[in-house]
Amino acid sequence: MSDAQSLWHLADGRALTLAGAAEARRLAVSRGRVWLTLSGTTDRPAEDCWLEAGEAVALAPGQTAVLEGWPAAEFELLVPPCSAAPGRGGLLGRRLFGG
Repeated sequence: MSDAQSLWHLADGRALTLAGAAEARRLAVSRGRVWLTLSGTTDRPAEDCWLEAGEAVALAPGQTAVLEGWPAAEFELLVPPCSAAPGRGGLLGRRLFGG
């Protein structure tokens, strides 16, 4: 697996706020349907959208996301290897990614 990842579950009627992070991330819906509100950036205004299983959206550094499962959903929050903290990739990570 090349990305650091975490699987999240959104129960029916529950909302979750993902605070902005220093690095870019990718939010990918693996099951269900998600109502997503993204904070605006200097390049794009805030927006709302639906994401179905198999769809994903890029989160810019510092961008906040509010998600709600309709009715319930699972998603992954992926961080590219180049954004991972130093030392997390070990010797192999440094050789492959020039760290």
